[in-house]
Amino acid sequence: MQVFRRLFPHQTAAELAIRTGAEIRHCERCLAGDRDLGSAFQAKLLQSDVGDKILDAIMGEARPAWWVGFKKQLELSKLVKAQTELGRQIESMQRGMAD
Repeated sequence: MQVFRRLFPHQTAAELAIRTGAEIRHCERCLAGDRDLGSAFQAKLLQSDVGDKILDAIMGEARPAWWVGFKKQLELSKLVKAQTELGRQIESMQRGMAD
């Protein structure tokens, strides 16, 4: 939970419950440090919209070869997505200029 708290210091138990499907009371206890997350809870966090940030924090300073390659692939995917979106915007503007 310390990883989550460090990354998202202003998250509420309700937001954590939405991301994990856990009971709000359980999330409150986890945020307070009174309860261990457990593997199912951690898995839900990794599968959530903030999973990449959670995994990055868990990995910390560790840099095994698979992790380095994985991070490069993630960055490449983001760049390709941005390139595709920019291409759409350019085409749209070009069509607008031709009118």
